[in-house]
Amino acid sequence: MASRVAEKKLKVRRMLVLLTRMYGRRTWTSRGPGLDVLVEAMLAQNTNMANARRGYAMLRRRFSSWTKVMNAQVADVQREITICGLARMRAHRLQDLLRTVKRQRGRLSLDFLADEPPADATAYLTAFHGIGPKTAAVTLLFAFDAAVLPVDNGILRVARRLRLVRPKARDAEAERVLSPLVAEGRHYATHTLMFRHAKERCRPRNPKCHECALLEMCPWGRRVVKHKPPEREGDVESGRRGRRPILLLAKHASAGIAKRAEAE
Repeated sequence: MASRVAEKKLKVRRMLVLLTRMYGRRTWTSRGPGLDVLVEAMLAQNTNMANARRGYAMLRRRFSSWTKVMNAQVADVQREITICGLARMRAHRLQDLLRTVKRQRGRLSLDFLADEPPADATAYLTAFHGIGPKTAAVTLLFAFDAAVLPVDNGILRVARRLRLVRPKARDAEAERVLSPLVAEGRHYATHTLMFRHAKERCRPRNPKCHECALLEMCPWGRRVVKHKPPEREGDVESGRRGRRPILLLAKHASAGIAKRAEAE
């Protein structure tokens, strides 16, 4: 087990070197106070970043402080973040969070999390209703450069194809596995480079494997380049192979029976 972890650490280190050559060096800069980053991350849940940023900008333009957001009528908060969707639910959760932080800490700030171990800081944030591991990790990484690795669908895809995580691993599991594999001080670079690589080359469909510097260490990509149908990402572990049988529907809906096509 220890040897497998050591091998994966070396693989992650090699991956970071190659991605840096492809896309350039990444240096962490704070995106703002922890509470600001957390609120924007909350607004980004189940919506796109463009709408989240617009909703956040409208909220801050309407209310000059988090104290005013906390004390406002919920309908007024809801109105400013309508573009994000689920606005009433988000407004309630935001005000509940602000009131809880104020009651517990005496002021509206999350700066104390910068001095907490990542596991404790994550536990504090995820104790709030509506904040999951990904939102907590985004907050800790972008506000405090904590040793955590937020995992979205793109980063998860890259990690699966490189066999850094199980083929069926989801984002929370992938974050738990990947974060300890990254060298100290390299989590921001790893996250941003994997995110860009997933968007530009390691795409869900038509990946640009021929252009990929990670090809030497990617079993999935090597199969694509050799024109072999790659193993489905969710089926590698279970051992399933081949095509599923095709189902042909009866000509008339009244027949109501799906018929299995004869094997060719």
